Amino acid sequence: MGAKVNTAIVLYKGQTKKNGKHPAKLRVTYNRKQMYYSIDNKERVYEFTPDEFEKVLTPKPRGVNKDIQLEFSLIENKAQSVIASMDNFSFREFKTRFGISGGDLSNIIYYFERRIKEFAENDQHCSWAQFTTAMRTLKKYFKSSHIDFRELTVHELGKYEKWMVSQGLSLSSVKTYMASTRTIFKIAHRASAIPKDIYPFGKDGYILPEGRNVKKALKINEIEKIYNYSCDSFSSRDQARDLWLFSYLMNGANMNDIVRLKYKNIDSDFITFIRRKTQKTCKSAKPISVPLTEDLQRIIDKWGNKDHSPNNYVFSFISEVMTEKQIRRSLDKLIKRTNDNIKKIAKEVGIEKTVTTYTARHSFSTVLKRSGVSTEFISESLGHGDVRITELYLDSFEDDMKKEFAKHLTAFSKG
Repeated sequence: MGAKVNTAIVLYKGQTKKNGKHPAKLRVTYNRKQMYYSIDNKERVYEFTPDEFEKVLTPKPRGVNKDIQLEFSLIENKAQSVIASMDNFSFREFKTRFGISGGDLSNIIYYFERRIKEFAENDQHCSWAQFTTAMRTLKKYFKSSHIDFRELTVHELGKYEKWMVSQGLSLSSVKTYMASTRTIFKIAHRASAIPKDIYPFGKDGYILPEGRNVKKALKINEIEKIYNYSCDSFSSRDQARDLWLFSYLMNGANMNDIVRLKYKNIDSDFITFIRRKTQKTCKSAKPISVPLTEDLQRIIDKWGNKDHSPNNYVFSFISEVMTEKQIRRSLDKLIKRTNDNIKKIAKEVGIEKTVTTYTARHSFSTVLKRSGVSTEFISESLGHGDVRITELYLDSFEDDMKKEFAKHLTAFSKG
């Protein structure tokens, strides 16, 4: 490893708390450089006066001081173990492995929070929302915010799955949350935080449920009912219907892409944009080009900003002065409001399926498939990097068609 790395728990007098005490911190010394790390945890905050700290470090401490000295020893042992596992020491890597502010690397929630923070910093809203909900669900099931990786056994994951279903979650949602949890295990393995044999997933372990999104797409006659739905102009239902149709006509664009559209994305013939999702994850993401139809233009004229300056957002759901956190909050509220109203519209016009903003995307792809359009073209229109993803969208269509084709096998007189 090169130069020796030294550790010690010291009283950090460079920081004085309101009670006049100083925090105890782990000091790491490498190549004559020193860094200090917090060792506080949920059970204890380590802060002392100089006299109190001296009593902890005596050769034969008593009472609580004896306990604290033992805890100090365990913390140093953990630090030395982390250092020994590193091929090339760096303060940054040590901070990650040791745990910021006393973070416990055996706690899966700690890793969830780190991953969620990364998604927020990279503006990956969908992944941020998915992992946040998965973490909250896990904490709710265990009734704790400290869950050791070892607690997630194959048997426990099976119980967790049944519990989620009992809470009204679909198998599709269960699969999504379990996949997020599996990802966290893999991240912890890469960081050498847990042994490779602690892994409850896979062929001989817990298998993710096959939650297929059956019949999410609407048929063309059902879309027609939404298109022709009549309500008070500029009401919440009016806005929900138009936004749903806008998404459907915009190649199934999701709401995150719609609210971020600017007038510079629109010319006399086309609306051109790059999906926010692929923009953050794929350097060679291709633009999606959508013909500017009369219906799209009508919705823009009705709900759009009147100032058509190129850098102005088409719709006023977000603004340039908003932080990314504020945008996400505004987007979540818009999606919820739109979903609540589009469900009511669907029920009123006799559509028995659950209709959401996501249904518009599935409906776009399925209607094209029913019209004979190739899967490759649909994949390009949706902005998918892999045609296999598109095939998942078309699953419900394929099942319906299989049933129709089966009828032809006995399309003869049975009299």
